[in-house]
Amino acid sequence: MLKLHVVTPEGQALEQEVDEVTLPGLPGEFGILPGHVPLLAATKAGVLRYRKGTERGRLAIGPGFAQVDGKDSVVVLVQKALVGEKIQRDGAEKLLQDAEARLQKEAEAERITAAADRDWAKAQLDALQPG
Repeated sequence: MLKLHVVTPEGQALEQEVDEVTLPGLPGEFGILPGHVPLLAATKAGVLRYRKGTERGRLAIGPGFAQVDGKDSVVVLVQKALVGEKIQRDGAEKLLQDAEARLQKEAEAERITAAADRDWAKAQLDALQPG
C-alpha cells in the first residue's frame, strides 16, 4: 500500500492510501507501485490517477514535482489540484477556449501563460472522464 499526499500552496488536496499511482511526467506518464525505488520527478499539468483495490480516482494537477521515498510514500507538490467533484466543466471549457485564442495572438511572454492555462483546463476536463 502507498501513502499518497497531494499538496498545493493552499494545503493538502488529497491524502489517501492507494495501491497504484500514475502521474503525468514531463517525458510522459509514469506509474508507481509499492516498493518503488526512491525517485524525484517533474510533473506537468494533467491527470493524476490512483487505484485502491477496484476503486479508481482522478485528480487534475498543475505542474510540480513528485517524490517517492522508497518507503511507500508518494508526495506530489503541485501549483494546483482539483478532484473531479470540484471541477466545473463550463469554467474549464471557457478557460480552454480563452487560452487557445490567446495562443494565436499574444506575444511570446503571454503565450507561455496562455499555454499553462490551456494545459490546466485540459487537465481538468480530462479528470472528468471516467476511468
